[in-house]
Amino acid sequence: MNVEPVLRVLQSIDAPHALIGGRAMAARGYPRFTIDVDLLTSDNRVLVAKTWSELARDGAEIDIRRGDHEDPLAGVVHLLLADGTDVDIVVAKWKWEADLIDRAESMSIGGVAIRVPRTGDLILLKLAAGGFIDLQDAKALMSLGDVATVIRDVEAHVAEVRPDVRALWSDLRAASER
Repeated sequence: MNVEPVLRVLQSIDAPHALIGGRAMAARGYPRFTIDVDLLTSDNRVLVAKTWSELARDGAEIDIRRGDHEDPLAGVVHLLLADGTDVDIVVAKWKWEADLIDRAESMSIGGVAIRVPRTGDLILLKLAAGGFIDLQDAKALMSLGDVATVIRDVEAHVAEVRPDVRALWSDLRAASER
């Protein structure tokens, strides 16, 4: 995972960010195969091509897509670095996502320091994404570590998320207690 050039850019603009997706799940103890690296930020400056000019000069392919009013995301930046590292930067749209980034904990992954959301916050992200694999991932995350702590963490923040996510959480919690 050679994500360091991307992290340097994010740090240079003081963009809050955290690792999400399959690699974050693996960092939290659930091995999950994934090719790309997914990051979450709440900083819209990543949607400006100039932000990535140094990486572009180094041969990175950059695809910036802004979300519209109805999109659940503010946007996504897809970076294919010259060495083949594939990075997606998801731009958060909601306060609960920015708060989740703030709560993320610094971890060392492959010798790289990166912030990783807490297990309960990863569950909220997966429930908000709502796809079949996302829901399976949320279920898998429930089995990690101290389930009571995970439940308490999700319960502390689920009210900040959309009502449909609260319903999904209720179903997941009920299934985990059987």
